[in-house]
Amino acid sequence: MKAFKGLVVGLAVCSLVGIGALGCNTVKGAGKDIEKGGKGIQNAAENAQKGNEHPGPHTITAAAEPSGSISPSGDTSVSRGSNRTFTIRANRGYHIADVLVDGKSVGARSRYTFDNVTANHTISALFTVNPSR
Repeated sequence: MKAFKGLVVGLAVCSLVGIGALGCNTVKGAGKDIEKGGKGIQNAAENAQKGNEHPGPHTITAAAEPSGSISPSGDTSVSRGSNRTFTIRANRGYHIADVLVDGKSVGARSRYTFDNVTANHTISALFTVNPSR
């Protein structure tokens, strides 16, 4: 039964990543690899989890509310391992309330740098009205 469970996992990985990329040219060959304790499918699955199957480029999608701007905006292509800096500016009468990177707050800041990009990301700028004096 252990080999059967491994074969199912192996088939799922082959389906997702591509049989040729794994080196499991046939389902029968993949099953034999698992039965013999082979690491081919396991290694491919681990690489897929790490994102190693896509060397890039990656996309960083940047957006800002209408009361400010982010530059560059829209989709920016970034080579794997590169850095990319974004600049955030509030319009007159507003200030930066928060910056969200991949949906998580990184605080109200006017610049954010993605270091060593190895995946797609998002960055969003939020603004609020300045308090009246």
